Amino acid sequence: MNGNKPNLTLNMDDKIYLAVAKRDLEKLSFVYTLACLKVNKMANSYNAVPSREIHSFKDKESAQLYHDTIEQIVDINTNDETKQFLFNSNEKMIERFMEYTR
Repeated sequence: MNGNKPNLTLNMDDKIYLAVAKRDLEKLSFVYTLACLKVNKMANSYNAVPSREIHSFKDKESAQLYHDTIEQIVDINTNDETKQFLFNSNEKMIERFMEYTR
């Protein structure tokens, strides 16, 4: 049996992640995401207007792992021509998200 199991697995089709940010406080870490949610489970269509989510972690290492995983997905989505229209149409929202989460 393989002892090298993943620490985290995310479905890359449930949401199209556009941006991610992380903020550490003394006792908690927060990971903020901006993503276009899937319209329904059967169709391959997504809301054009992204949703913001905040994820709270007591463990800073887990927060970093989650952030870095989402960051990898954002990088993949950024380079995917089929998803470019979502980045282009939400350019201002992505900029505001990044300013807000600094």
